Amino acid sequence: MDSIFFILSKLGTILLYPLPVFFLLALLLIFKTKSGHGKYRLFQIILFLYLASNAFISNFLVQTLEKDYPPVNIAELPKSDVAIVLGGMIQTISAHPGRPELSDSADRLTDAVRMYKAGKVKKILFTGGSGLLFANTYREADLAKELFLDLGVPEKDLIWENNSRNTYENAVETKKILQDKKIESAILVTSAFHMKRAAGCFQKQSISFVVYPTDYRATDLQSGAFELYIPSAGFLDQTSMAIKEWVGYFVYRAKSYL
Repeated sequence: MDSIFFILSKLGTILLYPLPVFFLLALLLIFKTKSGHGKYRLFQIILFLYLASNAFISNFLVQTLEKDYPPVNIAELPKSDVAIVLGGMIQTISAHPGRPELSDSADRLTDAVRMYKAGKVKKILFTGGSGLLFANTYREADLAKELFLDLGVPEKDLIWENNSRNTYENAVETKKILQDKKIESAILVTSAFHMKRAAGCFQKQSISFVVYPTDYRATDLQSGAFELYIPSAGFLDQTSMAIKEWVGYFVYRAKSYL
């Protein structure tokens, strides 16, 4: 009986999510539309949104970004002077101002702490101000400081850069700090899907580093999970993220940022 309840609860929750409900209503509208041309146009719109929110399309796009950056075991990292952690994991417009709220990319921060405690880096350099337009009261690096301290990293081993607004400025501002503090070796920590653009920017600034990709978004499509076949806002967000990252990469190339 419990198994039947579990199955029904999973199927029933589909009707609570806006995206699946949209598709059900849209299909109903297609059947009610009399014009053949109207049916075709409506079908095109539905198909586009379905593909964008589909696990297989989303996964393919993410893997094009992550495939060149497989996971690295912290134990195998070379000892370096500093871990350079790129921002993008702390909410700067939270409903509770000043409280550090971690986002999906929290692995960037936690993995940096792990490698620090493993003795792989002497210091952690966090780079990230506010990437929001017209909203820069709170800088990400300032909010991250509290988290690093609470996680046991002493303040003497923390370096803050809170002026940069994007990946290119992360690299430019970090270069200044590394030169000023005469830091020679570094480990670059960011999400695997973001590493291609980030590494290009840091290489352009002639910064010596090894990469540490984290926060993988690719999905195991062989798992057979029923949820993989249901259009999802999560997969739609992932598709949007991958498109944004590729557009950013080519724009950066055009601007000679990498």
